[in-house]
Amino acid sequence: MLADHNRRMASRLFALIVWALVAGSLVFWGLRLFAQAAPSPTPAVASSDLMASQGDLTRLFGAAPVAPPVDVIEALAPDVSARFRLTGVMAPKRPSEQGLAVISVDGNPARVYRVGALIEGEWVLREVSLRTATVASAQNVSDPATSFVLELPLVAIAATGVLPPALSVTVPSGVVLPTQTPRSMTMR
Repeated sequence: MLADHNRRMASRLFALIVWALVAGSLVFWGLRLFAQAAPSPTPAVASSDLMASQGDLTRLFGAAPVAPPVDVIEALAPDVSARFRLTGVMAPKRPSEQGLAVISVDGNPARVYRVGALIEGEWVLREVSLRTATVASAQNVSDPATSFVLELPLVAIAATGVLPPALSVTVPSGVVLPTQTPRSMTMR
């Protein structure tokens, strides 16, 4: 005859599991309500700012699109160099060697380009120097009017500061601090 000799043990285990779930729930909601979120880094931008509509929405609403005057188009035309961002340079030691430039186009991830390589199919990396890269139009590589210079952003100066002075604490003789171990004498 197999009988459960300790019937209270099952109820005790069940109560332990229930109270463990209650304690876990309290910890979860306590951290959720009272913990502070880490601040976002300074260059973070809200995604709603990046996803703003930039096109003409008149066709969406059923109206015929209206073409703006030519002088307005020229005034609103963005600077071509604003599409490009230079994030790194590997300039050659000798002028006979080719350098490399790390360039981001239209906010996309940066890619490495060698001097003479096509960038976005219509631009050519013409020259690389210590902190700059020259990009020219693929149709007129030698024409300086169709080229522009990208420059590396300046590196921010490291934040420096002064630590506060250390506090001096005097301990009365005979008191043992938790970090200290009492010396024991051994006889030989």
